[in-house]
Amino acid sequence: MQTDDRRSDSAKGPAPGFSPAGLLRVRNCREIVALATPTILAMFAQTLMWTVDTIFLGHVSSLALAAAGLGGIIAWASYSLFNNLSRISSTFVSQAHGRGDDEAVGDYTWQTIYIAIAAGIILTYIGWHSDVAMPWTRNPIDVQHQAHLYIRWRTVSAVFTQVGFTLMGFFQGRRQVRVPMWAGIIANSLNVVLDAWLIFGWSGIEIGGVRLFAVPAMGIVGAAVATSIATFINTAILALVMVVPAEHRRRFRIHLPRRPDFPRIGHLVRIGLPSALEGFMEMGSFSIFTILIGMAGAESLAAAHITVQLLSFSFMPMWGLTVAGSVRIGNWVGAGDHDRAAHYGRQVYKLGAYYCIAIAAIFLLLQENLYRVFTPDPGVLTFAAGLVPMAALFQFGDGLRMVGNGLLAGAGDTRPSMIISSVIGWGLFIPLTWLLVVHNDGSVIQAWTAGACCYILQSILLGLRFRSGLWRRVRIFRDGKGNGGAPVDPAAA
Repeated sequence: MQTDDRRSDSAKGPAPGFSPAGLLRVRNCREIVALATPTILAMFAQTLMWTVDTIFLGHVSSLALAAAGLGGIIAWASYSLFNNLSRISSTFVSQAHGRGDDEAVGDYTWQTIYIAIAAGIILTYIGWHSDVAMPWTRNPIDVQHQAHLYIRWRTVSAVFTQVGFTLMGFFQGRRQVRVPMWAGIIANSLNVVLDAWLIFGWSGIEIGGVRLFAVPAMGIVGAAVATSIATFINTAILALVMVVPAEHRRRFRIHLPRRPDFPRIGHLVRIGLPSALEGFMEMGSFSIFTILIGMAGAESLAAAHITVQLLSFSFMPMWGLTVAGSVRIGNWVGAGDHDRAAHYGRQVYKLGAYYCIAIAAIFLLLQENLYRVFTPDPGVLTFAAGLVPMAALFQFGDGLRMVGNGLLAGAGDTRPSMIISSVIGWGLFIPLTWLLVVHNDGSVIQAWTAGACCYILQSILLGLRFRSGLWRRVRIFRDGKGNGGAPVDPAAA
């Protein structure tokens, strides 16, 4: 387990000056990477779980595979409305930890748990009645039916998914990122076993004339049940590691449930809701982008899906950097050292930019060979030469956009991210894609070019917001200490 120290000996402060060498060098790189790596590994484990689900269901039927894909997209789209709200515990815990307020760590964790439970109940209700929305997808009736079954059993675990996000915030905010990593690896490994057992069924073993563990083949329902059980196990591990250690009980009194504090819950929602809406807007705009591209033809849609798969590999390390940056910003803001927070933000930006440049170089070097890994279809491969440069540019903008969102969220400055995402995504990205693909009968390459430009613009605006330092004036704790939520008069703080 990682040290729980609030200050690192490796970070004595930003070096003065702006020499070329200083601009290129990433200070505190080892610390940032060490904080990001467990999150990256957890993301890889999560991706592997989805890959295994896909492989298993592909051996059941193409219907099951298509329905799980549709159901997964719909389920996660609804989850995205609440995910960042349940994750807001990370911002409050990181700042409370940075200022040494152990009582606030426990208090805000418990109040966010109540938010997560409420969000999970809503998501389970929506999932159970998702058949109402299925006709809107215009998929075949049998696909709609199977997708509805998948969503119903997948969202049974929605409460545990949302509470899991909150508990992750308790650990990540205090830089104990290995705990969520190991919980995720264990749960996803269990999911592989449960997939094989429940999807295909098993005759069990006979002991003393009694057959144990026999299960009929459940197909797509088995995949959803397996994921729900794995989600429960992941959250249970986090909960146990949170309440069992004597240090946690002594310092944070985390084992003692707090009563719901509705003014404090309202304050958490006020800070977290813009971030939640930003995540929902982002996913919604990209989903519509994918639908619009599909109107250009099946081959262009296949090429677009391959591009998304390629981008997912660049996404995972950037998400790890985003979490690392958000946590360190929150820690130093909570400690009242805004200059140190800004220093860490700059280093995370540098590291993220270097990583994105390296990924872009790989994309440009391998070109259409990247697409050949997924398909030999010459019709799809014809798009590769034009899409690879756009994918390289897109992932650069997307990566730095993620970093900007994470740094501002760590400071509690969540509203600008929501506004920028909404204006660029829904005011420019979607209309421009519609104009190019639908109205002007343009190509998928033109659509991705427009998308890359929009994401670059979004990353620039977020970067300017961070560089402006306006996040320094935000407070999330009502005693005026630390940083976050609503602007205040610095002279009065």
